Amino acid sequence: MIRIAKSLAMIATVAALAVGATGAYFSDSVTSSGNTFGAGTLDLKVNDEDGPLTQQFTASNIAPGYDSGYKVFCLKNTGTLPGKPSVEFSAIVNSENGVNGPETTAEAQSYASSDGELGQYLKYTIGYGPCNWSVPSNLTSQWQTGPAHPWGIPGLNGLGGTTYSSIPVLNPGQTVGFFIKVSLDNDLRRWDGTKWLDVDDNIIQSDGAAFDMLFHLDQV
Repeated sequence: MIRIAKSLAMIATVAALAVGATGAYFSDSVTSSGNTFGAGTLDLKVNDEDGPLTQQFTASNIAPGYDSGYKVFCLKNTGTLPGKPSVEFSAIVNSENGVNGPETTAEAQSYASSDGELGQYLKYTIGYGPCNWSVPSNLTSQWQTGPAHPWGIPGLNGLGGTTYSSIPVLNPGQTVGFFIKVSLDNDLRRWDGTKWLDVDDNIIQSDGAAFDMLFHLDQV
């Protein structure tokens, strides 16, 4: 019995050594070190400025028949990621700035506004194209003028509170021009949603209109 026990112990020991030997394969390893992650950037410059912009779109002493011509704001993506530009317009703020003699009769009409009427009769055209062009390659215009009606808000006032998002994606380093102009008809008229009606041109004398533009560049 003693000899049998010793034999069994030897067999178990040899088996354990054999099992251990089967795991001794060739091996090699290579280390990858210094793995890093970095975020890309979206950076919009308008007329080579980060803002607030020193260049504005302004006009004074305008009268019927006025055309501002296009003002171009050159947008550039100076970041490392593509981005979608857009232009957000604030509400149009109209001001009466007092009522002079010639304006008195016009201001008595039912279509007059105590806030000033210039924003109702200024037509706008906006669009985009190469920064060095004199006119845009893609544009949107407003043809209606006059007070708001159930079918819309005519004139420059209709641009207030909207966002122009037709500008195509800008890849890193690319530029595009945003174009805007305003004009006044030679003879002011108002559109009531169905037809044109004549307006006393004096209604806009001394009036003012103002708005802000916020340029966006969003990740795509």
